[in-house]
Amino acid sequence: MEPSQEIFDVVRAGDTGRLRALLEADPRLATVRNERGHTPVLIAQYHHKPEAVALLLGVRPAPELDIFDAASVGDTRRVAELLERDPQLLSAHSGDGFSPLGLAAFFGNGETVKLLLSRGADPKEAIGLAATTGNVEILKLLKEQP
Repeated sequence: MEPSQEIFDVVRAGDTGRLRALLEADPRLATVRNERGHTPVLIAQYHHKPEAVALLLGVRPAPELDIFDAASVGDTRRVAELLERDPQLLSAHSGDGFSPLGLAAFFGNGETVKLLLSRGADPKEAIGLAATTGNVEILKLLKEQP
């Protein structure tokens, strides 16, 4: 199997030993995309593999996170930087249909949620996503919006 495809299976399985070996052999694997446009970072987030996320985020040199990865891991600085460059990213949607605010809310990243709301993100989708995780603090932030 090609490493660019294997990395997704390794991440889903939480095999940090193999993930480390793949990344040592080719750090660029941290930023490959699957058929839906997702990176290993977002797949690790979806599969609740924090050790894999940490390994992927620790890889250098690697291109900076995109808006979806940054929102999912709570990298508020990166989200702000990307929005400064392209304000249209506020209403962008990932390959599976989620906005940056939806991902930040789903993964419980309060500071990123606050930033995105302050920039005018629509909280409607995010409320449902935060509700599925039972994150009361995020729900409060989202419901405070007009």
